[in-house]
Amino acid sequence: MYLIYLTALGALGVVAWTTTIWATVKGKRWVRMVAPAILALAASVALFNVFVEDTSGDTGLPPLLSWIGVGPCLPGLAACVLLWRSPSRRSLR
Repeated sequence: MYLIYLTALGALGVVAWTTTIWATVKGKRWVRMVAPAILALAASVALFNVFVEDTSGDTGLPPLLSWIGVGPCLPGLAACVLLWRSPSRRSLR
């Protein structure tokens, strides 16, 4: 069951960030609000995966796999910071 869950989660992440990249390249104004929202949602789900417990009381996912899932949030954070600090943000106004 976790394999399906993590695969669907990964696919949603790819779609979300690909759409964000597309919107940034096209100069869409809404991307500066949507990207941090996607990051917040992704970080929330990643932290949920770290602390979720199975019905037996054990951790739902192995700890290493859970913390690896937090890793992709770091480039997302960098992308959001660059999106707000980039000189190209003048073109998004």
